[in-house]
Amino acid sequence: MKAKKIEISYKTIIFTVLFLLALVVLWQIRSLVILLFVSFVFMEALNPAVTRLEKFKIPRPLCILILYIIILAFISFAVAGIVPIFVEQSAALIESLPETLQNIKIFGNNAVDLSSQFKILESIPANVAKTAVSFVTNVISGFVVFFLTFYLLLEKKNFPKYGLSFFGEKGKEKFLKIVDLLEYRLGHWVNAEFFLMIVIGVLSYIGYLVLGLKYAVPLAIFAGLLEIVPAIGPTFATIVAAIVGFSISPLIGILTIAWGIVVQQLENNIIVPKIMRRQVGFNPLITILLIATGAKLAGVIGAILAVPLYLTVESVVKVLSKKE
Repeated sequence: MKAKKIEISYKTIIFTVLFLLALVVLWQIRSLVILLFVSFVFMEALNPAVTRLEKFKIPRPLCILILYIIILAFISFAVAGIVPIFVEQSAALIESLPETLQNIKIFGNNAVDLSSQFKILESIPANVAKTAVSFVTNVISGFVVFFLTFYLLLEKKNFPKYGLSFFGEKGKEKFLKIVDLLEYRLGHWVNAEFFLMIVIGVLSYIGYLVLGLKYAVPLAIFAGLLEIVPAIGPTFATIVAAIVGFSISPLIGILTIAWGIVVQQLENNIIVPKIMRRQVGFNPLITILLIATGAKLAGVIGAILAVPLYLTVESVVKVLSKKE
């Protein structure tokens, strides 16, 4: 039996080398790629509103600016009403947290002693410090996303031309179908996430008020913001709220934990499945698996971007695999 001779052409070698080099370059600029992807997601979410404004014969750049002004005005009015209370209560919370931990008694044990057994409590100050240190970087990243989204929205009208240039007449049609599908699915996902954050924040605030919990405003905002990282975020928010609750009394602390569990059960079994299925057409089990995988591979950023990245890949595969 003759041995088979395997030949590798120089083209294959060149392609392999170039592909590996491209992967290395992408890894080196991964932060920029993430910002670009986030900007793309926001562009797809905001484009329908910009398109509707264009129907009033307003130039596209002005439509984008009007939309930005509306969004910023909404945020500013919301922040103006919340920030003074938020700052005051947050400062008081941070100032009282060491003493609170020192004075809390759970089953006769000091909470500081218990923290050696529950390692998650030890990481709270470190996480707060890391958040404070990275604040400036996150603000800069926010401005980058702001401007990238603006220019992507500006160039959205030229996508057919770019599709024709890069993919030809036949490829252009599939490219535009992918863009349209992404606009629908990613846009709905962004809307669903914002709605979920508001719902969880409001539910948390109502519960904290009823329980008589101090610092209800910052704790509720904290819970709403952490909703973007399902399972992990709400759990961490409940732990922080419970610490404040135990500083009042063991009963308030236990009731705070109970309310956190109730909100999470409502979220996991009723709110998220209905909203995600209605807005994105997504199976909740797939959502949980994607978030867990993303968190394992890339931490918090991976957990946040897992769903939109999957939606992007799924949409591309769906259009490309469809026979015409």
